[in-house]
Amino acid sequence: MKLKFAICCLLLYAVSFVRADDYAELFRQAADDTRVGNFEGAILKYRTALEIRPGAPEALNNLAVTYYQVHKYSEAFDIASRIWQSHPELKSAALIAGMAAVQCNRPKDAIAPFEALLSSEPFNRDALLGLASAHFASNELQEAVDIYQREIALAPKDSNAWYGLAICYERLAENASRKLSQMPGGSSYSKRLLAEYLQNAGNSKLAKEAFGASEVPTSAASPDAEHQYQIARDLADKSRNAFEQFINLAPDSWQAAVFLGDVERQHGKPTEALAQYQKAADAQPGNPAPLLGLGTAYWEMGDFDRATSCLREVLTANPRSTQAIFELANIAVRQHREAEAIPLLEQYLTAQPDALAARADLGRAYSHLGQYEKAAIELAKAAPADERGDVHYQLSIALRKLGRIDEADAALKHSAAIREAQLQREQRLHSTQ
Repeated sequence: MKLKFAICCLLLYAVSFVRADDYAELFRQAADDTRVGNFEGAILKYRTALEIRPGAPEALNNLAVTYYQVHKYSEAFDIASRIWQSHPELKSAALIAGMAAVQCNRPKDAIAPFEALLSSEPFNRDALLGLASAHFASNELQEAVDIYQREIALAPKDSNAWYGLAICYERLAENASRKLSQMPGGSSYSKRLLAEYLQNAGNSKLAKEAFGASEVPTSAASPDAEHQYQIARDLADKSRNAFEQFINLAPDSWQAAVFLGDVERQHGKPTEALAQYQKAADAQPGNPAPLLGLGTAYWEMGDFDRATSCLREVLTANPRSTQAIFELANIAVRQHREAEAIPLLEQYLTAQPDALAARADLGRAYSHLGQYEKAAIELAKAAPADERGDVHYQLSIALRKLGRIDEADAALKHSAAIREAQLQREQRLHSTQ
């Protein structure tokens, strides 16, 4: 009996030794596959190695890295998130957990692993840029600004950091401008911001018109609005300066092509804008940023079929792109596809509840469906942003359908007044040319 037990022990030891050798050989072969770009082969070998040693942290770490390299971000995140806390010595596990979480549109889940890595490696560029992008995707814009500035202080010529900083400031400026438009006396200040933006973009004709509409009556002037105007203007300047730094550092990058496409589009040169966006899209297939540029340019040109195709690709890559959601919804309203438009607008307004243009579109969609009570509510909310009288006109129709005749007449009168003021501005602009 003792001899039989001893033989069994030796056999178990031999099996264990052989399987350990198998594990080491599979690990070595997987690493070789990775070096020559055979990632699928490496994945298969790492998974086989893990059948021999379940939970082996070094194999799990390398498997997560390899999944990330082949853009299987969900698998990379699931594996890396299992080991980065228990094995802090595996720095790449925390990095992959954070980067994969960002790619999976789970930015909140990216913050902890990035911060853990930075606590031991405060100058890790990938972790800094990853953490900044996670905060940006979480709409924590000031936190993202602080981290991008931290990286720029370490590496003043880091074009990616300058680009991220520019985008953050651009979003902050948009938020400040939106807040300004909602303040008492803020509408004229918002038009002044628009005029200055158009002037900087080289569109003197539209700038002149906007400046003419931006005169602030003394009775409507608001110290709070003026202060908010200065905030928005300062943020816009910071965004423009950061973009200029980026272009100087990386003039041939795909991000530069997107930025130049934006500039051409703002200058009223759609053909040139499309060429820049397409250049960026060719350099970065599937990247939502160039596709968003293409979609927006087509949307502004009224080429709604091409715009819809591009914008849907954007949402496939980034389901939370508010700009793509709004533009798709606007197209759907124009084409009387209310069943598609309304959920998109509700999704957009959840993220941007103060966006009055979206409120106006939602009101129009409800009106098309004959849901006049809902239409009147949304159109009334959008009325302060009515610059051409069409929102008040639609509101008057909804109110009349509800039998609220006096309110409908008042809305129609207001619409006529807005249209007349707009016509006079256009005539003044024409007479000065």
